[in-house]
Amino acid sequence: MRQIQQLAEENGNAPAGGEFTVAKYDSGYGPELIWQAEKTGAICSASPKVISRGCDPSADIAARRNPGVGTFLGGSLHNGQWSVMLMASGETINQISCQGRNIPARKSYSVDVGGVLRTVYTVSIPRDLQGEYRVAVQRDGAPAEDRVALIVDRDPVEC
Repeated sequence: MRQIQQLAEENGNAPAGGEFTVAKYDSGYGPELIWQAEKTGAICSASPKVISRGCDPSADIAARRNPGVGTFLGGSLHNGQWSVMLMASGETINQISCQGRNIPARKSYSVDVGGVLRTVYTVSIPRDLQGEYRVAVQRDGAPAEDRVALIVDRDPVEC
């Protein structure tokens, strides 16, 4: 983890207050670190396996659909599952589903960007079940549905 912190500092993306949040996946991938860069406000992620995953600039995060759900910084294949991060803007994810299979979403990190609460979740999706997932969310205290495309390396299935 020290190597990640050192690289973040060298790249000008040192975490605000020196604090990282540890994100875990149901697939066993990780741990992955998430933080907000002190100087730029970007949201960054890295793991010992993927040290330079990267950062999403705060202006790009602020421009995301609100309310809405989207992918965040790609995915990693581990134990036959894609370990993917989702970012919810102005809503809370309860679970995602495709073809009748419910996939849990783990809340990992929350921060205000552009006056909207942005929350990063981890999900582990089967490699053979990539497509546009249904996302059960809470929006303004009421249940709602959103959709997110989780297509990493194959032709999508219909969810």
